[in-house]
Amino acid sequence: MTTRRLHYDDPLMLRGEAEVVAHGTFDGQPSLVLEETYFYPESGGQLGDRGSIGGAAIDDVRLDRDGQVHHLIRGDLPEPARLPEVGSVVPFAIDGPRRREFMALHTAQHCLSRALLDAHDAVTVSSRLGSSGCTLDVDRSGLDLRGLAETEDRINALIDEDRPVHQFFPTDQELATLSLRKPPPRTDRIRVVDVEGFDVTPCGGTHVTHTSQIGLFYLRSAERHKGGTRITFDAGPRARRQLLEDRSAVLEIAARLKCAPEELRDAVDRQAARLAAARTSIGALRAALGDLWAARLTPADGAAPVIATVPNADPELLEAIASRLACGTRFVALAAEGPEGIAVLFTRGPDGEMHAGALLKKVAASVGGRGGGRPGHARGRLPTGTDFKAAVEAGLQTASP
Repeated sequence: MTTRRLHYDDPLMLRGEAEVVAHGTFDGQPSLVLEETYFYPESGGQLGDRGSIGGAAIDDVRLDRDGQVHHLIRGDLPEPARLPEVGSVVPFAIDGPRRREFMALHTAQHCLSRALLDAHDAVTVSSRLGSSGCTLDVDRSGLDLRGLAETEDRINALIDEDRPVHQFFPTDQELATLSLRKPPPRTDRIRVVDVEGFDVTPCGGTHVTHTSQIGLFYLRSAERHKGGTRITFDAGPRARRQLLEDRSAVLEIAARLKCAPEELRDAVDRQAARLAAARTSIGALRAALGDLWAARLTPADGAAPVIATVPNADPELLEAIASRLACGTRFVALAAEGPEGIAVLFTRGPDGEMHAGALLKKVAASVGGRGGGRPGHARGRLPTGTDFKAAVEAGLQTASP
């Protein structure tokens, strides 16, 4: 059977009565099948509704290939679970805040797709209205939040204009006269959502009846994705929650930097400049320390390997020391103990034949560590307490260049 979907007629109907016509399953999960339903089944990038039917908690709503709508029953029902009897008429309730949130998100997505097409000639490739984030992929690259600021303003202005949003099934003759943003699907009944004077698009999702019900539109990010741009956005109650979270973060950071929120950009710029200067100073100090350690560790026999532990060294200092020691055919193995074990570095001079990566892999395996790399350079980590020098010397004795 095909379930009659009443949410097309009234997306604001959230409570009422429904007749149960069957008990079913969908992907192994028990479900209720109604003669007609106001619940929206997941499709078109929009998640399904949640709520209750006759006391049974509905966790999701899905549509099968035959057009039957399955209201999936939450799996943690107490035993013995009593489902509404087939043929009974029972009360239903749809999760109102969730439904209204997705109505706002979906209509906002239509407005965003139209605005991007008009302002940037960017065609929507796909969209997803997730439970925690909404994304829109377009075929144009190079879009960023700064360049999309006017698009965000345009959609919020559209919200303030309180335009009607019409949702209807046009006749074939009416459909032929509509200027659709994208081609209609190949189905018998085409449903159209018309944001009056702005966008006309085929769509089966739930939508607000006026743009003011969206409440607020908020662009969160824009990043390169598969040759185009992926835009993350929020609308309605979700946008309000996200803005409040962002404001809280801004106030906290401003307090830490001891500045007013409006002074945060300048404060961050000053901190970035100080950080860059500190990194330059650290680099100079590391180079000088590398020279001192290299001089200390250079063997009298220039061809002899260097195996040493450098106290309190970070990986960058090990690299600096090794780069000064690795000359000719010399093999260098350095280590530094830390809270997560012993960081190790193997390298060789340009004329050396020892395979650093293979040797480190062998040494690490012998003591329960990990590591490997290229013939000339390798890094890894050994367990705390390992006798580093003994482990390397044992590996060298059985290693081949």
